[in-house]
Amino acid sequence: MLILFDLDGTLLDTSEAHAYAAQRALRSHGQASDAASVHRFLVAHDAASADIEEAVYFAVWREMQRLYRKALHTVQPFPGAPAALHTLTRAGHRLGVVTSKRRWAVERELAQTGLHAAFEVVVCRDDTQQHKPHPQPLLLAQSRLAMRGGAYLGDQETDVVAARAAGMLPLGAGWGWSGSGALLAAGAAVVLQDFCELEGALHLAVDAAASEDVGEPAV
Repeated sequence: MLILFDLDGTLLDTSEAHAYAAQRALRSHGQASDAASVHRFLVAHDAASADIEEAVYFAVWREMQRLYRKALHTVQPFPGAPAALHTLTRAGHRLGVVTSKRRWAVERELAQTGLHAAFEVVVCRDDTQQHKPHPQPLLLAQSRLAMRGGAYLGDQETDVVAARAAGMLPLGAGWGWSGSGALLAAGAAVVLQDFCELEGALHLAVDAAASEDVGEPAV
């Protein structure tokens, strides 16, 4: 079975690095930098959802990228992630990462945390013109491994929408940014609370390709 994973908030706990970078970047551009404002900026997908003027939004984002590099040493796998990946690989599943993050950061973080060897395919923001919630990144990963269907585990609503559009079983990582309620509302088939629940949840993928609840791949 093909099993794809989001990175931030799903496999890797990048919360400390992101909070450090976002708080300082917002503050440097005269924006509110309290915990709520930082969280809103981090889960936003554009200036409107961040409630910031577009020019300021992109300026903060660029500054945040520079600051994030300084905190990469704080990035760690979520508890249970390495063991789960090892178990899935030994069981013959084919694994990949699909993330909206830039490749320089993805490659460095996967190597730093020792997870890189588990994945046959890694699709980053640099690889596609369309990004989640569009299914293009997931479809590219499927194409590179010549597989269809499977499951995608992510922690944001955009991950769930993209998985459904790509004809994959949408699994939610309840420990990430969005939380269980938002993931279920977006259409997650199951929301996991721990990596130890992943193997059991994958049994739902047996009939996923034929299930109208998951949907046919969108082009």
